[in-house]
Amino acid sequence: MVISCWACCIPYGKSFAANLGVQGSVYEIGEQNALEWITERLTMMQANGEIEFQNQKFKNQALATLERPTPTHLKPTKHARTSEKDLTITVGTDIKDANGKVIHKAGTRINPLKNAWSSKSLIFFDGDDLKQLNWALQEYKKGFVKLVLIKGAPLELMRQYDIPFYFDQAGK
Repeated sequence: MVISCWACCIPYGKSFAANLGVQGSVYEIGEQNALEWITERLTMMQANGEIEFQNQKFKNQALATLERPTPTHLKPTKHARTSEKDLTITVGTDIKDANGKVIHKAGTRINPLKNAWSSKSLIFFDGDDLKQLNWALQEYKKGFVKLVLIKGAPLELMRQYDIPFYFDQAGK
């Protein structure tokens, strides 16, 4: 059997369609319809409690992650240091909200920390290290800092000290 290729003869952006007839034997599809199979499987999982088991498992994993997020890979420093970062960006195109209203015009310079964090320094520390935790709490009492964990249990610390703790999201 000879099969022709029309792709090289058709200009870009155009297509070709034609009924070329039956070129060989045709067989019925032997597999079960995928949608039917999924429906049957879900019905079976619902009946034997597997869906509820999986939902509870996902819920427990999510709660465990909230209580103790994955630590970042920052290491303790040997020498204290302070650094200032300018995170200002220039918007390349208009940024619009869900209703199409322009929030920032193209060319606008934005520093994401300007409003929410500008008056505060960020202290990154290991909440499981009592020495680091105590130092961070002393700095917090002086004011103008936000406590950012790189390891530890932020919700537990918030309940214990009744102050906000943040968690560095994977070094981002």
